[in-house]
Amino acid sequence: MKNTIIIACLLCCFASCKTETLFQSNFDATAINTSPAHVQQVGTANIDGPAGVVKVVASPVGSGGKWIQISRSSEQQSVSGFQGNFSKFVGDGTYTFSAVMFMPAGSGLATIQFEQFGQPVSTLTSFMHIDFTQDNKVRIDDNDATKFGSFPRGQAFIVQVTLNINATASTAHIVLSGADASGTADYTVLPPFRSMARQFGAVRLWMGFPWTGFFDATNILVTHNLQ
Repeated sequence: MKNTIIIACLLCCFASCKTETLFQSNFDATAINTSPAHVQQVGTANIDGPAGVVKVVASPVGSGGKWIQISRSSEQQSVSGFQGNFSKFVGDGTYTFSAVMFMPAGSGLATIQFEQFGQPVSTLTSFMHIDFTQDNKVRIDDNDATKFGSFPRGQAFIVQVTLNINATASTAHIVLSGADASGTADYTVLPPFRSMARQFGAVRLWMGFPWTGFFDATNILVTHNLQ
C-alpha cells in the first residue's frame, strides 16, 4: 500500500507540468524471471552483464506490480547494469529523472548514472552519477564530501533528480523521499563533463566491482520540460 501511494504521488506531480516523456518503464508487460525487453513503454533498454543479472521480479514490498532486480555475485568479473535510452535526443533543457528503489539489508553499493545519447551499453562513461552507499547515504561523483540524506533498507523509496542542462553550467537537484528516506542536495556538473551533459540521452542503474548483492527498481521515468 505504501508503495502504491508513492507511485500515485509521483504521477500526480508529473501530470501538473507540461512535459514530454523520453524514457519510461514499469516492466508490467515482461514475465517474471526474464530479462527486460529491449523496447520499453518509451525508449529502449540494454543489459550489461551475463544472463540473469538483470531480471524482472515481483514487487519486493508486496504491493503488486513488477520491478527489475540488478544483482552481482562475488564470482562475477563484469558489472551488472540496466541502461535506459531516450526515445530521441533533445539537447539543452530541464529534465527530471525518477525511480522507486528498494535496497535490501547487506547489499553492496548501487549506482544511478547519467550518460550521453547513443552511448554503447559496454561503455561506463557518465557526466554525473549518484551512489547509494553501505552506510545508507547518497554520494555524488565518488566524493565523500557530497554525502547527504538517508534511505531505508527493506522499504521502497523515491529518488528524483532534476537536471538543468545548458551551455553555461549544468546543475542537478537530488531529492530522496517516501518511506523513511529524506534529504536533498544541489550539485553542479564538473567542468570536464559539461559538453557530455549537453548530450544527455540515457540513464543507467548498475552495480560494479567490488560490490555484491542486489537492488530493485521500478517506475523508471525521464521527462523533459516543454517551453
